[in-house]
Formats: sequence, structure tokens, C-alpha cells
Amino acid sequence: MDAQSQLHATTKLYDAAFKGDVPSLLNLLGEDPLILDRCIIEKSGKYMQSPLHVAANFGHVNFTNKLIEKKPKLVEVVDQIKRSSPLHIACAEGHLQIVKTLLGVNSSICYTHDQDGKTPVHVAAINGQIDVLRALLNVEPQAARERIMGGESVLHLCVKYKQPEALRFLVKTVGDDGELLNFDDAVGNTVLHLAVAAKQPEMVEIILAHSKIKKNAVNKNGLTVVDTHKQSRKDSTKDMDTEIWKLLTCANVLPAKKAMKTTKDRAWLEDHRTSLMVVASLIATMAFQVGINPPGGVWQDTIKDKKGHYAGKSIWSCDHLFDYNNVLVSNTIGLISSLSVILLLISGLPCKRYLISILRITLWISVTATTLTYMFSVSNLTYGDGGIRPALGISIVAWLGLMGSILLGHFLRFIWKLISWLRRQSIMMCYPIRSKNTTKESNLVDNV
Repeated sequence: MDAQSQLHATTKLYDAAFKGDVPSLLNLLGEDPLILDRCIIEKSGKYMQSPLHVAANFGHVNFTNKLIEKKPKLVEVVDQIKRSSPLHIACAEGHLQIVKTLLGVNSSICYTHDQDGKTPVHVAAINGQIDVLRALLNVEPQAARERIMGGESVLHLCVKYKQPEALRFLVKTVGDDGELLNFDDAVGNTVLHLAVAAKQPEMVEIILAHSKIKKNAVNKNGLTVVDTHKQSRKDSTKDMDTEIWKLLTCANVLPAKKAMKTTKDRAWLEDHRTSLMVVASLIATMAFQVGINPPGGVWQDTIKDKKGHYAGKSIWSCDHLFDYNNVLVSNTIGLISSLSVILLLISGLPCKRYLISILRITLWISVTATTLTYMFSVSNLTYGDGGIRPALGISIVAWLGLMGSILLGHFLRFIWKLISWLRRQSIMMCYPIRSKNTTKESNLVDNV
């Protein structure tokens, strides 16, 4: 077949694709079996798209099926307009049956990016094609994680192109993927930032309803969604502002300054919680060992006479019961106090600052009891003075001095905070009007 005949056959093929004319397709394939191969090799020639692109665009299901049956490789061909695959075209137009057919041939085309970086999932979301999105994600759920060139996720595109139902479906479908829900774009804006900036209260509500959304995420400009909302107030209607503001305050979304403080507080609490758990566990282990293996050991035999003893009983307790009791009492205090700290930490109670303070004081008691246990043991296990008792006395005095200094420091810190609080209260009483206005202005933002 000469070049002129090939060109004529190709023209007839595209006419058939426009009309969905399956008999014409079969006749052309009978006359020129290589016609579809040329469409692939020549990148669709002057028509810029393959016949499969055309059939997918017009929703010709039977024609599409026959093309794929004859040449499955056509599903991977991208056009010369936007480097879109036939699946991109079918998703944009919402031709569900064609989408399913294309996915059945090669599901990996879900990850094909056009010249703008959009995948078929992105195209379906932009056009609000919910059924198509469902079909795509049923076959390739990870395709929802693909991003366009600007770093925007499929959720960003739903907001950008005002497709609330597509957003609702995607949030519900990919809800277990907390990372995807909190993807940010090139400037650090999450989908929540974008919804607030776009003045879309319905979308803001959809996003905030999900528990894995990081409501106080900060973008690269150091702004949370509250700060973004403040900056964009002047460009919107009052009703929209009020509705979005209510949604943000009900969800306890914070401005950047408070959000960063909250994050630091949580990190501080977690660090202290870990430290307290480690120290309490070590002290509990030591105290337990002293309890079951008392200093001086235990009797290995039983002698039943006036001054007899029993196997397993403490040797020390037979002749120095008072000293042994001192060790036992201090060791028990150390064990119980450290176990109490462990129990409170694993109890599931909210780990607040006041609880950390209580646990810290409890550990002071535990550490002090452990110190006394050691001193009583060393003192009574050493023959004569040998200089050990004066050393122990000095150590006790030094220890008490250290504990006193710590307690004094915390007491002075408490007094300083109390004075500062009283001063703020007196200022508010002296300037009630100003305080009231300030409170009214900042209450919605600063409510924690």
C-alpha cells in the first residue's frame, strides 16, 4: 500500500473512531492490518491523538473494546496535545465503562502523568467524576498519592476546582492514610489551608471532620489556617468569614504562635514522661532486688533452738532488727513510690503539667528513699567506724542541702508566677473596657 493509500485509510479510521463505527474499523483492518501499528509508531501523525483517544472522548464503548482487542498497546499511547493517555480522556468525560475497560488491560496507566503532571485520578477529581474515581481507586488505591508538578495532591485539586463531593468521597476513601490527608504543596499549604483561603466553608467542614487532619499545620510562611483566614478576610463576604471562623473555633484550630507553643508543650511533656518512666523503672528494679536479696544474705539452713533461725530469713534481721527495719522501710518507700509513678504513667490519664509535677515530687521521694537505703546498708555492713560514718553524715547533710535548694527554687518560681498572675488580674480590673474588647477580639483565636 502506497503512502497516499495509507493516508486515505488513516483518515477513514479516524472518521470511524469519531462515529464509533465498528464495521468500518473491521473493514479497514482487513484491508490494512498494520494501520493501528502505524498509529503507534507515528505518534498518531497529523491527528495528534490515537483513534483510541477519539473513541474514549466520545464514549464509544464497542469501538473502544474492538480497538483494544486488536491492539492492546494503544492504551499506553499518549497524545501530542497534552501528553494525555486515553484513560485521561475517558476520566475527564466520565465514561465509566471505557475507564474500566482500559484499567482491565493495564492498570498501571493510572500513574501516567500528562504535561501538567496530572494523572487520570487528578483529572477525574477535577471534573467531579465520583464513579470514575471509585473505579480507579478500587484497582489502584496508591494512585491517589500521586502529585502534580506544584506538589499539589488530588485533595488540593478538589478544592482548587471547587469539587466538594469529590473531596468528600476522597477523604472518606483515603481516610486511613493520614500522610496523604496532610500532604502540603510547594509552599507548605495543606488542603485545609487551601480550603480556607478559597473561602469554601463546605470543604473546610469536610476536612475538619476527619480525625487524622493536622489542624494546626504551619506552612512555609509560618501560618496556620487561622492566620490564613485572617489575611484573606478583606477579600470575602462577611457570611462566609463567619461560617469558616465558627468551624475553625469549634475545631480548636490555633494561630501559628499558639500552635507552635502547643507543639513545644507536647514535646516537653513527652520528653519528661519518657525520662520519668526510665528513672522509675530503674529505681523499682533496684528496690525489688534489695527486697528479695537483703544485705548480708539469708540463712541457708534451719536451726530450731532458742537462738535458732530459719532458712530463707535475713541474717541481718536476727541480730540487728532495728537497723534491718530502717533499711526495709526506706527500701519499701522507694519501691512503692517508683511503682506508683509507673502506674500513673501507664494508666492512660491525660499527661498534663500538673501530673508531671506530682510524678516528679514522687520520684524525689523515691530517690531519697533509695539513698537512705544505701546509707543504712553501708553503715551497718561495715566493721567499726573506719571513717565511713563521718562520710555518710556529710553525705546526708549534702543531700538534704541539695533537696532543700531544689524545693526552695521551685517555691520561689511558684511565688513569681503567682505575683505575675495577680499583676495581670489587677491590670484587667483597672482597665475593664480595654480588657473586654481584647478578650472579645482574641477569644475565638486563643481558645485552647
